[in-house]
Amino acid sequence: MKKINGKKLLKNFVIALLGAIIGYLLYYSVIMEAIPLFIESSGIKYTVVSILALVILIAGCIAALNLIINKRVNKYLFFTMCVTYFAILFVALFLRSSIERVFIFNPLTGLIDTFSNWEMAIQSIMNLAVFIPMGYFVRKLKYSNLFIFSIVISLAIELIQVATMRGFFDVFDILLYFIGIHIGYFIFKKWQIIVE
Repeated sequence: MKKINGKKLLKNFVIALLGAIIGYLLYYSVIMEAIPLFIESSGIKYTVVSILALVILIAGCIAALNLIINKRVNKYLFFTMCVTYFAILFVALFLRSSIERVFIFNPLTGLIDTFSNWEMAIQSIMNLAVFIPMGYFVRKLKYSNLFIFSIVISLAIELIQVATMRGFFDVFDILLYFIGIHIGYFIFKKWQIIVE
């Protein structure tokens, strides 16, 4: 019979609890507002989709925390984490309320806004941080290919946002996405993750 390790059990409980809290906060702040864009906000379909989204987010966050703390993750949780990541990325980038088309070509404008307004600072940090996990998926690319990929994906996101009127075309955001992908690339080049 296997002996139960109290420290390991406590560690897994804390990971699950923190993952559940973070998953709920992401659901509450990002996903909950996006679901009514696709489904009428009443009835069984809305309830089922909402519960499913919440469960996937919580599982994805638990997997992400497990990955960060233990440097290993179950393949099913890893898959859930990847689905969660790309769903959050899609919702955050492309399912915003419609806005007017604005082009900001001077990156110093965004930099000045970041240092003069705490809300812009948080948004800039989030824009950078949300692309760090992307580095995992491109960690095997040669640096020259990574450089091109980072520019193309960052530029494409901004062009899609402005074309669909879901965000501004902002050169500062392109730089943040680019830097985030690069940070993730270098982290995941060095940090070996075990998917079991």
